[in-house]
Amino acid sequence: MKILKFGAKWCGPCRVLESKLEGFDTCELTKFDLDEDDVDEYVAKFGIRNIPVMILVDDEGNELKRWVGLVRDIDEFKKEVESFKK
Repeated sequence: MKILKFGAKWCGPCRVLESKLEGFDTCELTKFDLDEDDVDEYVAKFGIRNIPVMILVDDEGNELKRWVGLVRDIDEFKKEVESFKK
């Protein structure tokens, strides 16, 4: 299980979310910067239309949960992610 985080350097909410996720160790976090060319495949696969967006996927890459926008309560977010581990 891991989280795919989509954002961009020019996006204010993405930068705020990045700082909130410092030290996040609940599960693996893979970051995709939309300013880079090699993310188009993932953007298309997951239908990314807004940023920031985080997608929790299982070990086979199937989407379990999606969060769009700025996560306000990081502790609640961690609890929600943990609930998928059971």
